[in-house]
Amino acid sequence: MLKKLSQFIESKDAGQNSYPKEKSGAKKTTQDGFDFLALIRGWKEIAGAKLSEHTIPLKNQNGTLIILSNHSAFANELSFMELPLKKKIFEKFPALEKQILSIKFIVDSTHFSKQYEQFITPVEKKNVQVLHPHSPEFKRLKKEAEELFFDLNDNELKEKMISLYIQSTKKLH
Repeated sequence: MLKKLSQFIESKDAGQNSYPKEKSGAKKTTQDGFDFLALIRGWKEIAGAKLSEHTIPLKNQNGTLIILSNHSAFANELSFMELPLKKKIFEKFPALEKQILSIKFIVDSTHFSKQYEQFITPVEKKNVQVLHPHSPEFKRLKKEAEELFFDLNDNELKEKMISLYIQSTKKLH
């Protein structure tokens, strides 16, 4: 049955969308929905730093949360942790308690790389604060590093060690 376009256009009298009555209860509202990206962003806190580098939630399909991994060892390790993982997920996202019944782990390193680059890397890049080479903090850290590694004769190695020192010390602050 064809519907008139006027049924979908905002009504001036009602002040809200005038959808046909048979459609009004068919779709879930945004209150019932869940932002899956929130789960992806919170995955590091749920799975831990090391495992989150090698796994990522892919989708929730028919009550099964599918976790993508880049190596079978990580997928296997997480499969033994299904119950604690579900508990952590439900603690962080109570709305998922009725939506996730089981967890399935699949391995596909190519697909994993694409997903990780798309969802995780941009978030981590935003959080990284790079020191400017002329900033007082950078100069202080470089001076400390030069004092620590003054006895190294290989200049290339010395520069790498200084760089590593600056990067690692900055993350601790």
